[in-house]
Amino acid sequence: MEEQRPMMIETTFALDGRVAIIRLTRARALNALNGDLLDQLDEALDSITTQEAVRVAIITGTDSVFSVGADLKEQLADRGARIDRMHRLVLRLAGMPVVSIAAIEGWALGGGLELAMACTFRAASPTARLGLPEIRLGVVPAYGGTQLAPRLVGSALALELMCLGEPIDAARAERIGLINWLADDAGGALALALDRAAAIAERSLPALQAARQAVRDGERLALPQALALEAQISAHLLAGDNPPDAAASFLNRAARTC
Repeated sequence: MEEQRPMMIETTFALDGRVAIIRLTRARALNALNGDLLDQLDEALDSITTQEAVRVAIITGTDSVFSVGADLKEQLADRGARIDRMHRLVLRLAGMPVVSIAAIEGWALGGGLELAMACTFRAASPTARLGLPEIRLGVVPAYGGTQLAPRLVGSALALELMCLGEPIDAARAERIGLINWLADDAGGALALALDRAAAIAERSLPALQAARQAVRDGERLALPQALALEAQISAHLLAGDNPPDAAASFLNRAARTC
């Protein structure tokens, strides 16, 4: 009889199915990223991208830990292949049609923080601790960290995180831009992410996709080329099957607030 694979991912839905919550549940291993967990994460992302109602995917961990990163106990025949796989995951999250939010409680270290940085946004509990400690093992963050961190906090602060290898608290992470939103209380990261997801879920999906594409692709370009890209993306959005009427939307919103 085939041995049943332990489930390391739970997927639930909120806000009438517009928000998918993907929870890492490999609690005994502190949500360390191994092959099975990554398989299940890919399967969860496959599932939600087939559901038209979903606007936001929240990735979270347990009440005490997001993820401590790569599973150092796992025997890998080809570490380069694992790096390639994680890079594909980073690119997948960046290019997904839905917005992604990492909701962080407790530790987010190494590959765990890299997974969070690959998401569109990050919400964290005040008790969260975030870091890239790979330098202490004589290696560098290779699951996207050397490229994701500078895009979020700038090269000087990214190098500080990588070269010192010391975790920082959530308050400092918010100050430097590593996280977007800081919850008021311990245990509040998921509730805060859901609150932000509720607002995002009300926005136009094509417009959300266009904004993300403009920022993602434009940051690699010189300003004149980036502005041309912005114009192109805007024109494409306005020429779609259901072009937005910004003026009408503004007047309707103004009328509701009067």
